[in-house]
Amino acid sequence: MKKIVFYITILALFVGVNACKEEGVIYEMSDGAEASFPSSIVNFQMTPEDGNKIVVEMWRGNTTGSASVPVTIENNTGGVFTPEKEQFDFADGESKAFLTFTYPDLNDFGGERYEINLSITDEDQLSPSGRESLSIVAQRRLTYSPIGTGTFTSEFFDESWPQVVEKAEEADYYRLPNCYFTGFPIVFLMEDGQVDFAKQAMGYNHSEYGMTSWDPQYVDESVVDGKTITFVVNFVVDAGSFGDYAEVLVLP
Repeated sequence: MKKIVFYITILALFVGVNACKEEGVIYEMSDGAEASFPSSIVNFQMTPEDGNKIVVEMWRGNTTGSASVPVTIENNTGGVFTPEKEQFDFADGESKAFLTFTYPDLNDFGGERYEINLSITDEDQLSPSGRESLSIVAQRRLTYSPIGTGTFTSEFFDESWPQVVEKAEEADYYRLPNCYFTGFPIVFLMEDGQVDFAKQAMGYNHSEYGMTSWDPQYVDESVVDGKTITFVVNFVVDAGSFGDYAEVLVLP
């Protein structure tokens, strides 16, 4: 496997911060909620069983008393998704709170993808080691069927393998089931000779830095040449980036 390294600046920052930590220091709970999102990104596949809503979760470490944690909502859905409120309300003793977004009849949706970003606005309520922001991606669950087996070549892992390719019946979305790791499909849109993809976990869980995701920072550099798709992918974790790599799919 190719040796994977972080950008020098990110490594220097990480080492510097850890070098300043004093061993044996015990973290004291503040008067705030000690709030955090459980992850930095969440993907919703909307189905009729959802009742035209998605529900987002927040955690807190200080469960004494009730608490309201306000959030900034960057709603990039053109009003399609509507939040019920602009804060997470914790009941006394509860460590989890929820925020609901509603949306219209699912039959009005095609394969389009919607993005919402949440940020904890009150720093006094934020856990020092918590995640202050959450990226939400919502999309109607599509019906995929296999179209054959192609070949996937990963510059990130310096490996190549046969890859099953599936296509959605409702739109020009494709899925690569278990592409890198079992249970982690790669989903992309290919339309009018252009390829697009959302930020998505790809299954590589680094021992120090956690889950790695495909990030679309360089997606405009991706190329479709006949049956060959070259994805230019930024591989990211919460702490930074491994850099951009060319991941190549030859369609069946």
